[in-house]
Amino acid sequence: MSSVFDSGVCNNTPSPVDDSSAGARWQPCGARHVAVYGTLRAGGINDMARLRTGLRGVGRTQLTGSLYDLGWYPGLRLEGTQSVLAEVYELDDALEQQLDGIEGLWPVDLGEYTKRILTVPVALTGGGMREMAVLVYEALPATVGQAPQIEACDWLAWFERKGMQHPDTAFQLNTLQNRK
Repeated sequence: MSSVFDSGVCNNTPSPVDDSSAGARWQPCGARHVAVYGTLRAGGINDMARLRTGLRGVGRTQLTGSLYDLGWYPGLRLEGTQSVLAEVYELDDALEQQLDGIEGLWPVDLGEYTKRILTVPVALTGGGMREMAVLVYEALPATVGQAPQIEACDWLAWFERKGMQHPDTAFQLNTLQNRK
């Protein structure tokens, strides 16, 4: 596994659960790619292909951290030594804002995730490897504080083995009704 450069938190969203932030202006983080490790992966209930017609993966990478079971979806802390499979997609401002909505960061930050930009090696779909800066939605410590850690590299495969089935339609993450 290659080293990962963490260029830090991308803080451009309103404050957690603060009604005065509802009028705040959304700002993109500047990343041109996003790495997804849970329900947004191909085959997940919030599959990236559902968000935009024709959107295809650029490749795959391995993120390093600790993966947690949050019920219908996972949370990843970028601390620890666990290898976690992620798919990489091209990202533009409109898609990033849509993802921020799914992850509970926009229009009001629910305080469960933060955005991080990492530079990681990506195994490209067409072959070869390339270092890329990717946006990763990282779970905050309080989000995973009581959650069990998952000892699996592939969250989708783990979730399938767990025997749970998602609702029939995509859902917004980070809401208490989604926790099981």
